[in-house]
Amino acid sequence: MTVKEKVILTVLTAAMIVMVGCNVLLVECRKAAEVKQVEENVRIKKEMLEAIRLLEAEEIAEFGCRYQPVEDEFMEQANLLSEKMKEKFISVDNLSEIAGERLDAAEDFRKKLIQIGDVPGPLEAFYGYVLEFAENDIETADLVLSYYKSGSYSTYSKDELEELNKDNNLLFLRALEELERIYKEYDLGFLLQELP
Repeated sequence: MTVKEKVILTVLTAAMIVMVGCNVLLVECRKAAEVKQVEENVRIKKEMLEAIRLLEAEEIAEFGCRYQPVEDEFMEQANLLSEKMKEKFISVDNLSEIAGERLDAAEDFRKKLIQIGDVPGPLEAFYGYVLEFAENDIETADLVLSYYKSGSYSTYSKDELEELNKDNNLLFLRALEELERIYKEYDLGFLLQELP
């Protein structure tokens, strides 16, 4: 091999090494850019999720501000009527009247719940539980009213009434527990102070 061929071979080898090195450098640069892009996408996604979470928290708080007065009014009426029923000397007619007022309060509660509207996604289960409670409360109040209006008290089952009342309490507690869970999950603990 001549010197000229050796020089050409050396130049070609050097050129090949430079080209391979450039190719490796180019691949590494692309890989670094892709990693940077993936990291940027992850950061953007986290920011979007945080923004969505903040928006949901705001919607939950706004719903709570609309819901809480409805619940407070209902609970006040229910407690007042319960106290009236516990009076020592009360006639069956008065009991019937109180039971009618209790039914009206339960129906009014359900109506106002439905009017609240726009339930945030995270509160859908809670809202379902509260509506179920309201329906059960109406059924219970209606049964009590029928009992007092019937004049034939032996045809009604005390056990059925007790079971409905027990179910009612459990439904309300389940709704409150769900609301408490959501408030804690969305760092809205300050709203928990307003719960009964």
